[in-house]
Amino acid sequence: MVAKNDITGDSIQTKGTSSAYRDHYDNIFRKDKMQVRIKDNGDDFGKCGCGRSPTGKCIGWHGLSEEQLKEAQEKYKASLDEAK
Repeated sequence: MVAKNDITGDSIQTKGTSSAYRDHYDNIFRKDKMQVRIKDNGDDFGKCGCGRSPTGKCIGWHGLSEEQLKEAQEKYKASLDEAK
């Protein structure tokens, strides 16, 4: 039994791929244009990609504004001074 749309009465079934789908499939799913952030080296896992982290590992500072970054850097330096 074929399912039917209650409003339009059309049968609900998967249609074949359209030419637009075929033409744009590679643009969406191409792997040659993907940005590789971490290479296969396991030591690079979690490495900071933006250069803002004082530890070299990502600690989420890439999303901070310049003002927030300065504040975070000051707090980090203060925590290092307290640990001494």
